[in-house]
Amino acid sequence: MIEVLALAGMVTKVAGSISSAIKAGKDINELMPAFGKLAEIESEINLAESGKHKGPLRRLSSSEQEGFAIASARMAHKKALEELRSLCRSGPTAEPGLWDMVVHETAQARKRHKLALEEQADKRDKIFWILSIVSIGLLIAVGTGGLIWGAALWAGSNR
Repeated sequence: MIEVLALAGMVTKVAGSISSAIKAGKDINELMPAFGKLAEIESEINLAESGKHKGPLRRLSSSEQEGFAIASARMAHKKALEELRSLCRSGPTAEPGLWDMVVHETAQARKRHKLALEEQADKRDKIFWILSIVSIGLLIAVGTGGLIWGAALWAGSNR
């Protein structure tokens, strides 16, 4: 499950580590896992914006704090990408096409993570609905059995 209130902090932490590594002259290829983590966080932000990060009953209530946390994470992500774009284009290890490669790879990572998160959400929702239907079925069966048993007792006592 996605912790919405921590998304902005995660973006800032990951982007800060990438930024300091680029400024230190580290090779971008070594930083691709960190860029992948940033893409995963972005897909979590997108999922939180759509509301699919919560279960069916929790979707009925949403706090303003959660909305502000999602907006804060979105702004932090946008700011981080702008900084990283400028570093990749004009930093100490800048190469032609470097940012385009980073964008392509992060898009692939974001897509994979989004699909995995949506699959988890669908599985969670399916389990919830199956348990709900089974519980209702059991409740109806027990209630019907109780009514029949009660009617038989009542009929037997009125003879």
